Amino acid sequence: MIFSMRKKILLVTVILLAAVLLSGCVGSTTWPGLSADGDTAYLANGLSVYAINLSDGEEIWHYPLQSNSKLAFNSNPVLAPNGLVIVGSSGVDHSLFAINPEKFPDGPVESVGGVQKFLCSIGLATCPEHHVEEWIFTDSEGHWVASPLVVSDKVFAPNADGNLYILDLHTGDLLKKLTLDGDSKTPNRLWSQPVSDGQHVFVTSLDLQVFGVDAETYEYWRQDLTGAIPGSGVIGSDGMLYVGSLAKQLEKFDPVTGKHEPVLDTKGWIWGTPVVNGDNLYFSDVDGNFYSYNIKSGKLNWESVKLEAGPITASPLVYADGALVVAESGNVYFVDGTGSDDVWHAAPEKGKAYTTPVSAGGYVLVSYIESDYYLIALDEDGDQKWIFPAGK
Repeated sequence: MIFSMRKKILLVTVILLAAVLLSGCVGSTTWPGLSADGDTAYLANGLSVYAINLSDGEEIWHYPLQSNSKLAFNSNPVLAPNGLVIVGSSGVDHSLFAINPEKFPDGPVESVGGVQKFLCSIGLATCPEHHVEEWIFTDSEGHWVASPLVVSDKVFAPNADGNLYILDLHTGDLLKKLTLDGDSKTPNRLWSQPVSDGQHVFVTSLDLQVFGVDAETYEYWRQDLTGAIPGSGVIGSDGMLYVGSLAKQLEKFDPVTGKHEPVLDTKGWIWGTPVVNGDNLYFSDVDGNFYSYNIKSGKLNWESVKLEAGPITASPLVYADGALVVAESGNVYFVDGTGSDDVWHAAPEKGKAYTTPVSAGGYVLVSYIESDYYLIALDEDGDQKWIFPAGK
């Protein structure tokens, strides 16, 4: 009975996620990936990855330079210490790309399509070529749904084929292919970005499992949970790994041994990744509840706050005096340190939000699907400063 229920929960999870993610493969709705540095936002939105100037919302570059229907991007682009932007495709072409922003041409690139593109592909015509990739990894057997994690000079990249690919950051060379839970007849669906404490890399799975991988030896432990894990784990102030799941529980793991125990029951499925700030963990569930859990006391700081009648799947954006929470409806809520909440930015007339917001350049960036724009920049009062693309 328990096994049957676990399989049912997993099936529902995969259907819900795939409904959004796989739609990107046919060029319609996607679940955008978003990240930013000091002056640039990076938006992975379907067929393209965009670099956007934070000061005015204007496009700096987009990738690929020539449209390619075999590619689909929806994971958060990873900004590596050496300046590379690493992002994988969940399309028919499931390559992992390390984009070098310094290689983009200064001017616009001539678009090639139709018959001309076909003639170029068979060598009967010459088309302009601009290679902006530092490297491309093509050896995976599944889609790239999770963002990779950079630790020192290594890229830890979990793939939907159940393998954790460990690559050299500078060259893209494969250092190790680690098949997690290799005894299973079906591969683990690794759909979440790993997290690291510097010595270990922790990987979660939709198939109810958590892995702790030694960053040097690649030996690992595995622990089973009773619910699928759509989000990543997080390292708490006590050095422990905290993981939420669709079992409606927050669990605590010893990073060395993997020994774990539930520390909090929630009202709904925990979908997003908890966010740590000091001794507190902040997270939401798909029933629209928001939580603040104190690691030292092992208790909630206040009773969970009901923000929405619908789901909250994004992780919160945490500040010293509170947190911003984006709901599926598109509303952005501010919850202060006492648990009081208010609508900080009202939802657009149409659009849904699933992606975790990002703070950069003095703005809060929120991405939407099914909206009149892909991305909006909000000031400290929650007012619009610009949208991308401006003319959409």
